[in-house]
Amino acid sequence: MKRPLEKSPVGRGSVRADEILTLREFGRRLGLASRALCDCQRSGLRTVLCGRVKFVMGADALDYFRRLAAAQAGEGGE
Repeated sequence: MKRPLEKSPVGRGSVRADEILTLREFGRRLGLASRALCDCQRSGLRTVLCGRVKFVMGADALDYFRRLAAAQAGEGGE
């Protein structure tokens, strides 16, 4: 039986460094489809497997997006 999703104190599009989120919740918060989550993992998003569930630590997610932004800024020829 599935548990109902609890309302998060943090809004959609937000991830705090001190949070631990399931990969599904992380994707829901950012509006990412499962394919996009797979692409994120392949390109360096760190996940932690506990049993059958993958988790994303908030600090790792923020670090991933910082690196992604830096890489994209570098491609722009700046």
